Amino acid sequence: MQVKSPRSILKRLWPLIMIGLVSVMVLLPQLFNHSIILGVDSLFHFNRFYEAAMQIKTHHFSYFQSNFGFQQSGRIVNALYGPYLAYIFGWLLLHLGGWFKFELVIGVLLEFIAGSGMYLLARRTKAARGWACSVALIYMLSGWVPSWLTTQEFMAWGAAIMPWVLIAGVRMVTDHARPVPVMPLAVGMAVLVQTHVLSSVLVTIALVPFAIAGFILSKRRGRMVLDLLLAVLLCAALTANVWGALLEVYTSNHVLAPYMPLNSGTYTTKLSLGSYGRGTLGGSLGIVCSLLFTMQIIYFCVRKHKTVLEGMLTGVGGAFLIAASPLVPWNHIVAKWPVLGSYLQFPSRLASVAAILLLGAVSMSLTELSRRVQQGQSGTTNVGWPERLLRVLIGLGIVFLAYQTLTNVESSAESWNKPKVMQSQSSVTLNAVTMDDVRTAFMSKDLGSGLQMAAKGTPDYLPVPTASVRWFKDNNQYELYHKQSVLITTPETAPTGQIGNKIDAKAYKLQGQVINADSPYAIYYEQLIAPNGYFVKTPLQNGGLQLEWLAKKRDIVQLPIVKYNHSLVTINGHRLRKADYERSDIGAITTWQRKGRNIVQIRYQPAQRTQFLLKMTPYIWAATILLAAGLFCWRKRTAWQYAKQN
Repeated sequence: MQVKSPRSILKRLWPLIMIGLVSVMVLLPQLFNHSIILGVDSLFHFNRFYEAAMQIKTHHFSYFQSNFGFQQSGRIVNALYGPYLAYIFGWLLLHLGGWFKFELVIGVLLEFIAGSGMYLLARRTKAARGWACSVALIYMLSGWVPSWLTTQEFMAWGAAIMPWVLIAGVRMVTDHARPVPVMPLAVGMAVLVQTHVLSSVLVTIALVPFAIAGFILSKRRGRMVLDLLLAVLLCAALTANVWGALLEVYTSNHVLAPYMPLNSGTYTTKLSLGSYGRGTLGGSLGIVCSLLFTMQIIYFCVRKHKTVLEGMLTGVGGAFLIAASPLVPWNHIVAKWPVLGSYLQFPSRLASVAAILLLGAVSMSLTELSRRVQQGQSGTTNVGWPERLLRVLIGLGIVFLAYQTLTNVESSAESWNKPKVMQSQSSVTLNAVTMDDVRTAFMSKDLGSGLQMAAKGTPDYLPVPTASVRWFKDNNQYELYHKQSVLITTPETAPTGQIGNKIDAKAYKLQGQVINADSPYAIYYEQLIAPNGYFVKTPLQNGGLQLEWLAKKRDIVQLPIVKYNHSLVTINGHRLRKADYERSDIGAITTWQRKGRNIVQIRYQPAQRTQFLLKMTPYIWAATILLAAGLFCWRKRTAWQYAKQN
């Protein structure tokens, strides 16, 4: 058996080493600034991870109910949003002991996962190592992945894992004997579902054309269908906790959907000759990706000899790019199907799938161009000036992206030392005297201190009573914004000296204030944040939450906790019946209090079938990991024995 030399090992691993070094490099501005980046979505996700961390620390587990984070409101978040990843990050947060170290570690982890996944996908297309590494660096330095570093957009984690799943799409087209890799496809998709459900939906849509093409090309179509069904069943078993929780909560409650942008058409992806947009809200592809994607599509169209794989990568990637662009009338689509606007939110999210597929095609084209250029040098394989020029241009593109990403991270990190500290204070309630108190709280070892100083009222997944569903539908911000009329000044309302009637800016501003006053964010503050100081909240060992308060007289009181239809509530030792309480528009409980000390306990009690799914899923993961490890060892042993015999 031939022993591999260190040089040959380095030749195989240098791309991954380069990806690792770049993953560390992009976090250096934050490390040198010694700052915590508090982006638009940071408080929401920090509450998720803090909830999981404290459950692990205290062993007071509650899969559904939030008893530590989210103002200890009893609301459901993690069960519907990346549950297993939340617990993994909670464990990391607990052992790292602070938000600063936590952000640095998971930032490096995110970049490496994205880069290595993109590299392996490009290598699966038979791209040369150098070009595969190049497109990997381009992907991990473009806006989709660094958006977590700069603004804490969680779509970045979906974007990081997507390449690992889309590798299966490449194999469906290239491996005609066994097109569906059951274990990698099922586990990869399950990891994505446990991280970000929307990303798994987008990847599933992208895999459909590959599956159809693979079925047409396959030599064993029956086996392909069987393997695909096995992968689907295994993935369903590995994600039973996710879809089980979704089915239970959504079928037994009217759940408040995530925020829907007032103008979806604004958040599309556009070609540009400047810098890329920061995250899904930026909208610009940037000069590097704009040129690469455009040239790849043109190059594929003019080529005489095309491969099926390159056609699939370019075609499906191009379709997703168009779908993410202003060419699609997103405002009309969202107006007709509001649910799409609530859960997709930003059409530019589709561009992350387009980027992966088109960069995979770019790696194939660059490899092919290099081969042709080298063969054109008088039949030799020497690297001539065209090849060098190609490498220089791609290298300059990577340097440009690296510079912008470092600049963006630097800008975000510097916000920590500025008066505002946070990038956005929209819907944030500060319980601090100065912003220095906020900095001190987030840097302390008390992980919950900063979240108490800065409370954000994000109302996603709150339970809306049946009586309030119609009100929310008719009075949500999207409906009111698009139905409002723009008032015109009259001679009585016009400013002194104004000639002719104009848009009444003052009246229009007042309309906007009325719309915002009735938003779920405002209601969340009034009912779940502001009253918290009057109550003492204590998580219980059985997964419940206890509220205590003193009342001067018997009266009606609204409690800063929410009740779902499977939540069990007792007050002063007595089980609350439906006639004993009411729920507000976002599910907050209103009931009678007695004079003196009052105690309320609330605990979410899932259905038995859901409990079975929750308990079953970890065992399926354990069995799958053991099986995968066994298969890996068996294949390695078989290969070693074969090499030894020969």
